[in-house]
Amino acid sequence: MGQREELLRLMRLSQEDLEANRAGLLSQRQARSIVHSGLRNLLGAFVIGLALAAILYAVASKPLALIQWLLAAALAAAVLIVGYVDYHRTRLAAADRRVECLRGSVRVHRRGRTGWYLAIAGRSFKLPVHFWHVQSDISYRVYVAPRAKRIVSLEPDGWD
Repeated sequence: MGQREELLRLMRLSQEDLEANRAGLLSQRQARSIVHSGLRNLLGAFVIGLALAAILYAVASKPLALIQWLLAAALAAAVLIVGYVDYHRTRLAAADRRVECLRGSVRVHRRGRTGWYLAIAGRSFKLPVHFWHVQSDISYRVYVAPRAKRIVSLEPDGWD
C-alpha cells in the first residue's frame, strides 16, 4: 500500500473526500464529521467542568463558602467556553465548506503534553495521525478547514 492510500485509510477518507478537498471543498461526510468532532469536544468540556466542580466540592470544607461556589462556577464556565468556541468553529467550517491547500515541506514536532503538530508554510496544526505516518522534510499537500483550523486530509505531494 502506498503512502497516499495509507494516509487515506488512517484518516478514514475516501477518494471522493480527497477529490472534494482538491477542489477546495469539504465533502458532505467531512462536514458532518467535523461538526460531530466539535460536539464531542463540547460534551467533553461539559464533563470536565462537572468533574472540576465535583472535585472542588469533595475536597472543600462544608458548607461551601461563596468564594468556593464562585471558583467552581468560574472553572466550569471557562472549560465550557473553550468547548463552545471549538464547537462554534466546527459549525462555521461545515457551513462554509471551504478547504485551503497548503503545499510544501512539512515538519512534525512535539509540543510537550499537548501532542504532535505538523508545521507547513509557517503555520502549525494538530497532527490528525500518529507522528510516524508523516515524514518530516518531505513535501505534502495539507488540506485545512480554515474556520475550524484543522487538517481534514493530507497527501504526499508528487511521490507515492
